[in-house]
Amino acid sequence: MSTKETNNDELRTPSWLKDAMLPSNFSNTIGGIKLPTKPSFGKLNKHRFSRVHPSTDYKFPALIVEDKDAGEEYIATYSMASHLGNNATPKLLRLAVDNYGVPKIIAEPIPDLGGRPNLWNASMIQAIALAEESWIRIESDMAAQQYRIIIAANELGEPEWPKQSMAELIADVFNNKVISSEEHPYIKQLAGRI
Repeated sequence: MSTKETNNDELRTPSWLKDAMLPSNFSNTIGGIKLPTKPSFGKLNKHRFSRVHPSTDYKFPALIVEDKDAGEEYIATYSMASHLGNNATPKLLRLAVDNYGVPKIIAEPIPDLGGRPNLWNASMIQAIALAEESWIRIESDMAAQQYRIIIAANELGEPEWPKQSMAELIADVFNNKVISSEEHPYIKQLAGRI
């Protein structure tokens, strides 16, 4: 490149551009405190490997309501069970974390001892039990009507558990999604009052 071409490039380059370039040792956490990642609610991940916290401190039996029409999931107080009927399902809420450190509250099925065996529920319970000690992920197997469990081929290290209590994590997840009154819109809808 000739000196003349170099000088033309320098004339076209704004003077502030060199000052805008971040140094190679820049960190985007400079001067701040990293807040905990807010957990989500759902199933174990099918793309990322997950672990489930084995402690009883991170097990919380609760009624979960899935409003498929609105795409919402609620936690319901026990006193609302009679108003919700079969629309509320007892689940064991558990803390899971994926191999990126993202926390998730998952709902472990509580087997219906008087009902028919459900392979989806049985395989989910098995996956959660395995995830207490191994990194796993699940995939739906529609032909077999159950989840396929995949254990990580390599050791992915120890999970990074959030520091919050289970109560704090559940409160974060279900912040405005609690059915605790007969006046809740979902109960009013079931009763035909709206």
